[in-house]
Amino acid sequence: MRFAKPFIALATTIVLVFALAGCSTGSSSGAETRTVTDVYGRSVTIPANVETCATVGSAARFVVYAGGADKLIAVTEMDKPASTARPYTIAAEQLLAELPTTSNGNHLMETSVDGEALLELKPDVIISSRSAQECDELQNQIKIPVIGISYQDQIFTKDVFESIQVVGDVLDTSEHAMEVIDKMNGWQADLDSRTATIPDDDKPSCYAGAVNYKGAKSFGGTYAQYPPFEAVHIDNVADSAASSGSVEVTLEQLGEWNPDFMFLNASNMELMRKDYADNQAFFNGLKAFQTGNIYTQPSYNMNGTNIEIAICDAYFDGATVYPEAFADVDLENTYREILQVMLGVDCYDQLKAKGLVFDKLSF
Repeated sequence: MRFAKPFIALATTIVLVFALAGCSTGSSSGAETRTVTDVYGRSVTIPANVETCATVGSAARFVVYAGGADKLIAVTEMDKPASTARPYTIAAEQLLAELPTTSNGNHLMETSVDGEALLELKPDVIISSRSAQECDELQNQIKIPVIGISYQDQIFTKDVFESIQVVGDVLDTSEHAMEVIDKMNGWQADLDSRTATIPDDDKPSCYAGAVNYKGAKSFGGTYAQYPPFEAVHIDNVADSAASSGSVEVTLEQLGEWNPDFMFLNASNMELMRKDYADNQAFFNGLKAFQTGNIYTQPSYNMNGTNIEIAICDAYFDGATVYPEAFADVDLENTYREILQVMLGVDCYDQLKAKGLVFDKLSF
């Protein structure tokens, strides 16, 4: 899992403009083909006009972001049925429900791809979130161009921006893709401007717990360099536990950190309530429990990262920890805008109906 420091909005836009300008290089066969460069730096020759695509891994999410869902002719088992844990499946529910599946869709584990089914469907391109090696292997196996994207556990990073950009370029939805990227740059700049100059002495200590990675976790499941915290310059106590990525810590370690604020994934409440019942005196002694600074927010990882949810989490975290810096922000309207821009659909009410809320949490 990789993390990158947030790009300054203007710099990111400049980089992407040049990347977009250099992505299509033409071909020796006139208008029949063109060459694009994917996120892994692989040069892939594709039809000049891509009409259809299939996806491998969790790439359908980025097809939705880039505005190209209507070109999908095959997805994965993980893209169906629609689930609030993967909001892109709600945004494209009717379309995805009608499409065949040609792989199991695992994002981080080995993906089983039905090459024969793909050959029968004959998509112009395949977009894959799997590794560069797996993209090469699949392309060599079935002789259909495979475009690689990469984005796990990231928000405002080069990989995320380039993944949206290259999908837009491949599917001829560049205008939509660049509009999404521009809005992301705006949110990144807004979050950064509100929190970047807050003195370290004025930053409460925070902890993100019960996060999902390789299954459900209780209090001890956390992230170092947690992207929503990074976006708003929050003091993450877990940064001392690892250089980045997921880590599981003991209750003893949590007690030593004794954070001022805790953000916990409510979907894992059953696990947390058991731990709380077994260790009630310990938890009641923590500062966050004593002050009531315990909050829940939707988990953004489910077979890949839901970028829109991660951005919403960043706004909620920033507004919770630094309320004065976000006093002028209407959080609900902001969540709705983010969902509308990223997914083309405001599904906030559907998320709330399933308990995916931004709120205080009690035990």
